[in-house]
Amino acid sequence: MRYLSLPYLFVYIQFLSMALLIVSGPWVASGMLLLTIELLGCLLGIVALLQMRPHLANVLPLPSDDNRLITNGVYRIIRHPMYLALILVFAPLVVEKYNLLRLSVLIILAINLIFKLHYEERKLLVHYEGYRDYMKKSWRLIPYLY
Repeated sequence: MRYLSLPYLFVYIQFLSMALLIVSGPWVASGMLLLTIELLGCLLGIVALLQMRPHLANVLPLPSDDNRLITNGVYRIIRHPMYLALILVFAPLVVEKYNLLRLSVLIILAINLIFKLHYEERKLLVHYEGYRDYMKKSWRLIPYLY
């Protein structure tokens, strides 16, 4: 039970954080720079989802048997582009309507995504034979940094 509950906890924290950010402020940034960052996040998320094949996408950080390792497109550079997309979408909204609560929720979301991707990578190493080689050729979240 404990083994299966951790992936659900990651998803619960992720969606709760996103919901809190949505209900506590604007959904769309109004400044040109912030709006551009938000739109780039949306575009990155859509492209990553399409390259993964939407019907195989899974919010749980667990590989499924009917999926395959995607290493082309944006996944050639970033192993978790959808997590980066979430940060790019929500960070401008926090800057747009800044307060300590919203900043705290964004930090919780980011930390949760980092723990979630580390958990997911441990599972992917076991599930996909070539994942270790893929890790050597790509960045986790932010190219040239992490």
